[in-house]
Amino acid sequence: MARSSSNGDSDETIRSRSKRAREDERDFNFDALIGAEEEEEEEEPNNEPQVHEQQEGSHVVVTLTDPELFDCPICYEPLTIPVYQCDQNGHIACSSCRTKINNNCPSCSRFNGLNRCPAIEKALESITTSCQNLQYGCKKSLTFDKKGPHQKACVYSPCSCPRLYCNFVSSAKQVYRHFTSSHEISAATRFKVNNSFPVLLNAGNNFHVLQEKNDGTLFILKNHYVEGLGNLVTISCIQPVFMRGFFYELVTKAKEDSLRLNSFTRSTPSRQVLDDGPPKTGVLLIPCDFINSDGQLKMDICIWPKLSSILRN
Repeated sequence: MARSSSNGDSDETIRSRSKRAREDERDFNFDALIGAEEEEEEEEPNNEPQVHEQQEGSHVVVTLTDPELFDCPICYEPLTIPVYQCDQNGHIACSSCRTKINNNCPSCSRFNGLNRCPAIEKALESITTSCQNLQYGCKKSLTFDKKGPHQKACVYSPCSCPRLYCNFVSSAKQVYRHFTSSHEISAATRFKVNNSFPVLLNAGNNFHVLQEKNDGTLFILKNHYVEGLGNLVTISCIQPVFMRGFFYELVTKAKEDSLRLNSFTRSTPSRQVLDDGPPKTGVLLIPCDFINSDGQLKMDICIWPKLSSILRN
C-alpha cells in the first residue's frame, strides 16, 4: 500500500517527479556543455592567411591578413614576376629558386617540371601593399611584384644607433638626429667633410664614433688588435648597405715614420654588424711601435663624398 505525504501525494508520485527533475537537469547540463563547446569553436581564431575584398565606390580594396602570403616558400623573399609552379601539385617557386633547384620541386622531392603561374602573377600586379619600413617613415605604396626590389633600395631601411647600450632603431637620417640630440658631445669626434681632423684612439678600444657636423652622418672607426703585429684600423658608414659610401684618407705617424691609407667606407646599418674579427679589406695595419706612451694611436683622418673626389684630384 502506497504511503501519502503531508500534501497528499503518494510516494510513487514523488519519485516520479524527482526522476523527471533529474532528467531535466541532465538535459540542461548537456545542452549547456554543447553550447559552451560551440561557443568556444566560434571564438577560436583563424590563423590561416586570408584575402578580404571590400568595395569602396568603383574601387576594390584588397586587405591581406598575412603580409608574407606572396613570399617565395623556398627563399622567403617577396615573389616577383615571373613566378613558377610545379606541374604535379602547384607548389610555387620564384625565378631565382627555379634556376637553383633545376626544375626539381623541393616540396614534392622529385622532378615535376616548373611552368609559369599566371594566376599568382596577376595577383602580384594587382594587389597593393605598404613598404615594410612604414614605421621608419616610408609612405610608399606599391604592388607586390615591386615589393622586393623596393625593399632592397629603400632609404628608410632600419639602422641602429652606434652608441654603446643604446637600442634606438630608425632610418639613417633619424638615427643621425637621435645621436646628436640624445648623446653627449664627447660620444663622437665631430668633423667637416674635405677637412683633415685628428683622432686619438685608445689602442684597446674596439671602435670610435665619428660624426659629420653638417648633416650628422655617422661613421665607425673600427679597431682590431692582432697579437704581435699591431692594430688593424678601418672606417665604415652607418647607413643602408646599398647606399654609396665615402672616400677617406687615414694617416698615422711615429717619429720619422708615417703610414697612409686611402680607401672607401663600407656601408653598414649597425655597429653590431661589424664583427669582432679582423677586417678583410680597406684596412691599415698600424705596428705596435706607433702606439704612444699613453697607449693611444694618433691619426689624422679626412673623409669626403665620392662626387667630390674629382675636385680633390
